[in-house]
Amino acid sequence: MKATEGNTMDVQIPLNKLKFGHEDGEGINARVIGRDARLAELAANLHAHGQIENLVVKPMGDGFYSVANGNRRLAAFHLIHGETSSFLVNCTIHEVDETRAFEYSLATAITAEQLHPVDQYEAFARLEAHGKTNEEIARQYGLTEKQVRQALALGRLAPVVRNAWRAATITADAAKAFTLALDHGTQEKLFAKLEAKGDLNPWSVRAALGAGKLDHDVLQLLDFVGAEAYRARGGEVIEDLFGHSHIIQDADLLKAMAREKLTAECEQLRADGWSWAEIMDDLPKGARYWPPTELKQIAYEGDEKQRLDAARKALDDLYQQDDYSDDEEERLGLVIEAIEKAARARSFTAKRKAELGCIVDVENGHLVVSFGIKRPAEAEPARRNVDAGDIGGAAASTSTKPKAPDEPEISQALKQRLGEQLTKAAATALIQDEQLALSVLLAGFCSYDGAGVKVSVNGLGGGGPDEEVLGSDEFPKALRLAMQLKPAERITLLADIAARALNFRDFALDNDDEDSGAIAICNALDPSLINPALRGAFDAKDYFAGVSKALSLKAIEEALGPDLARQQAKGGKAEITAFAIENVPPTGWLPPQLRPKGYDGPPVKKPKLAPIDGGKAAAKPKGKAAPAKPAKAAKPVKRAASAKKAAKKTARKR
Repeated sequence: MKATEGNTMDVQIPLNKLKFGHEDGEGINARVIGRDARLAELAANLHAHGQIENLVVKPMGDGFYSVANGNRRLAAFHLIHGETSSFLVNCTIHEVDETRAFEYSLATAITAEQLHPVDQYEAFARLEAHGKTNEEIARQYGLTEKQVRQALALGRLAPVVRNAWRAATITADAAKAFTLALDHGTQEKLFAKLEAKGDLNPWSVRAALGAGKLDHDVLQLLDFVGAEAYRARGGEVIEDLFGHSHIIQDADLLKAMAREKLTAECEQLRADGWSWAEIMDDLPKGARYWPPTELKQIAYEGDEKQRLDAARKALDDLYQQDDYSDDEEERLGLVIEAIEKAARARSFTAKRKAELGCIVDVENGHLVVSFGIKRPAEAEPARRNVDAGDIGGAAASTSTKPKAPDEPEISQALKQRLGEQLTKAAATALIQDEQLALSVLLAGFCSYDGAGVKVSVNGLGGGGPDEEVLGSDEFPKALRLAMQLKPAERITLLADIAARALNFRDFALDNDDEDSGAIAICNALDPSLINPALRGAFDAKDYFAGVSKALSLKAIEEALGPDLARQQAKGGKAEITAFAIENVPPTGWLPPQLRPKGYDGPPVKKPKLAPIDGGKAAAKPKGKAAPAKPAKAAKPVKRAASAKKAAKKTARKR
């Protein structure tokens, strides 16, 4: 024990003799909110580097001392050694009263100046440059590996971006968005461009870098399947370390990998005794509202209930903080979800499992399983025997009226993909009919919600948020360029914009909705334009792989006749799917969701049936028709391109 000056003394006090300042009388710890914030990080730091600064304490009698300054470090020591440990802690004793001790605590809390985030991230980058690995940095500073990757990405930003953040010229979110550009040259060029426009917003940065072109439902799948697994299958991606605005090159591969994982989960649930297990996107749209079975008692095991209550309390406490950690919120949420999932799954008896089912889905990049779902009677899949005596009764009419109650529905995800194909086909046809395109634009501007037409270049019909149709995306300059175009060139570009503005993702042509913009536009298009365009956009592989066996047989019957459909019904789902993919599209058949008023394909026209060879399931029709080709838009597209060229040529002259 060493005396210092006046009434202070440096000592080592056993950990079990130290009390928190807020436990001393009225409390000498000025900090109320955030007492337990980021304790794991602090504990890791103390463990790695040891105690650097003494705790400031005052005697409270009976050999105990209360902490005026260093209460969070005391809590971190408890995490490391335990509350009853006699581990010796370096302290400085102040012989002061409660009021004076509280003033010490308050002064320390007020005058403490945290590192600016840029300084912190630059320091981490410096550690990395000196040979520290991500794992070592994470361990020494109590961070997750993801937090280290985030910190290093920010520390590696181009100096112009870091300095702008330090000077508060840009926000932290804007700085995070710049990490999607992997080299300083791209970051500096983009910064200069957006600074000149006064548009250094995070969404503008992401849009300029090509992020956000896919919707959230697709982007979150990267977190679900894992970026490394996606790359191992040949996918290319630039990860958004701070959100879901990933730049993904092959969305179809990502969706396929997610479906594989979800399918495997369904198979495991059925193996565990559940009557059924389905992927949410494969069920009717209303499935997310099917109520789960209420349980009288949840079967927790061991300390699950205590850990669940502690995690819930920690999450509630976190929400009381003004600036809480999103990572900590996510971590606690996952702990709660994992405990609830395990406990609820084991709470159903084998008998109840055999009566009920499960729905699997992906939410915010994580697997979500809804246990104990009773499928409504009206949503039960059709159980008709698709054989020689039944296939005729399953014949579809060409009517676009709502489906019969016993007809299997296609999934919501497939409906949206068909809507995207419908958009592309309508855009291909619309650009060839300039007068109708102008009418679509006018109607889009004047109608209440656009009804499928988003009057900008940001629809699904083409282009993107960074597309410069006139050669400039700055309004004054774009206006000057537009005024110098010839009238015919303006009309051509407007038709191009009308095509780009279409967005039928959530629309289909198999209903009688009089207010549907998709139906109105597609029915107004010349059948000789829209029908070939639809056939060119239709993805038969995706459709037949995603629908039920019954709907595949229905398509075969409509396209090739009931005899061949009956013959194919003897095969399995895989054989029927392969046959439909090979033989149905050449007939010009399209699903009801892609049939406009002028649809001219089967079953309107009856194709000649191929003779069935000995009843083989692989029988194919003779004289297979050549696949229908999409409408050619070469001439109008060239006109649109020439109009853009003229605008950009004018821009260069200026």
